[in-house]
Amino acid sequence: MFQLQPKILRQVICLLLAFSSAVSAQDTQLRRSLTASEINDDLERMQQILESMHPGLYLYITPEELREEFEGCRVGLGQSQSLRDTFLRFAAVVDKIRCGHTYAAIPSSAEEELRRDAVFFPLPLKFLQGKAYVNHKRVEIPCGTEVLSINGIAMSKLVPQLMPFVTGDGFVDEYRYELLSDSFSNSLAIAFPQKGQFLVEFRKDNGAVGMKTVQGVDGRGLQARMQTVAFGKKPLVPYRLKQVAPNTLLMAIDTFDNGYGAPPFRVYHKFVTKTFKELEKSPQIDNLILDLRLNDGGYTRNEMLLYSYLSENPFREMHAGEATANRIQHKEYLSRLYHSRGMIRGYDRRLNRELEPVGEDRFGLSDDWIPRALPAERRFHGNVFVLTSGRTHSAGACVCVRLQESNKAVFIGEETGGVRGAFTAGTTLVYTLPNSGIELAVPILKYEMLEKAPVEHGRGVKPNHVVRVRPEDLGSDNDRILDFAIELIRRQSKAN
Repeated sequence: MFQLQPKILRQVICLLLAFSSAVSAQDTQLRRSLTASEINDDLERMQQILESMHPGLYLYITPEELREEFEGCRVGLGQSQSLRDTFLRFAAVVDKIRCGHTYAAIPSSAEEELRRDAVFFPLPLKFLQGKAYVNHKRVEIPCGTEVLSINGIAMSKLVPQLMPFVTGDGFVDEYRYELLSDSFSNSLAIAFPQKGQFLVEFRKDNGAVGMKTVQGVDGRGLQARMQTVAFGKKPLVPYRLKQVAPNTLLMAIDTFDNGYGAPPFRVYHKFVTKTFKELEKSPQIDNLILDLRLNDGGYTRNEMLLYSYLSENPFREMHAGEATANRIQHKEYLSRLYHSRGMIRGYDRRLNRELEPVGEDRFGLSDDWIPRALPAERRFHGNVFVLTSGRTHSAGACVCVRLQESNKAVFIGEETGGVRGAFTAGTTLVYTLPNSGIELAVPILKYEMLEKAPVEHGRGVKPNHVVRVRPEDLGSDNDRILDFAIELIRRQSKAN
């Protein structure tokens, strides 16, 4: 059982000049200077780690192209650069892999320094189709207002520089924009030295362009604002039921995770089994709306449990699994913040037990170790409607792939952030590069969900009915996507 978690560089340098400010204590670690030898040594280690442990490294880029990216990132002898610039370069290379479970991060100590000392951009933003809108009702600029530029830099130029911080699967940008909405202010502070104030250019309701200077906030202030955003606040409980019509039940599952803030498996198991038991006793409810818009993944056993109540046939966790090694490589660089020695030994035992050679330098997950499931006795036989968004990712997208392949559901909303074909997830290793302290997350299992590769490479599950959140929705309590689903069911019921 696995858990699912050169031109650009020139532009970054130009943008840094626009955001630079007087020296402050808020980012002393990010301003730390690294020598060419230190940078290139870490770059070589990063390349070796990825090549030896990442089984989906070349899903979207050729080995030759990736080597060119690494070579273009090297620093000339005698030169030096800051940790900030080094991270920007390393993150841009990792982004080329197009894997939502693979990413570079600044050292934990530098992240903590920012949270403690930095001045952050104060406006929570929501990205809709690549544009940024204010997503808070009690800030200096009205909710739903489009932000055009910050400190004189157009968002169309600024946002691409931050995208490598929010990696995603394949060619689905919706997932990355969801993550950027969550982390914009923090990403901005990582990429650029911050001032105490920010000059914001925005578009008013009447189409006119306005300018306003807003005061930055500290880490606690930013956290408070992010917890009270107008649209997309995290619900108090991740599993919810609501009868939205006499013949329709809404079932929301925001995560397939257990622990790390999510309820334990027994709570999730009880919720799912009880729901379908009640559905069996309620024959008048022949429509199920499954809301997975906030579900960015978790444990495959959880999505398989859900699907067992919707499937008519036996199924398996994946068609096939693949890894590059049956033992963990480069153990000396594994972060002890995330992996104890006992955990590392456990990874090795499991890989050695569950993987078998399938070719030169490749290992396949033994068929005996791929979990199977049977349709549940109390499975639902009615109509299934699934609400999806760009945040629907990893295990959240896996259950969507199953439902789409079996023609069991109508999808409403946006394309899922998780792709339909092969993706890399499972146990994720976090390495620390010794000179810079930059962290590198590497998933070690490639999932093949389908027997045949999909026609559209690197795309998610596309909805039957595309319904997107609009700027005017941010400040309202309306749920455009759910309302569409309810009306669609009403019309279909009336027609029948």
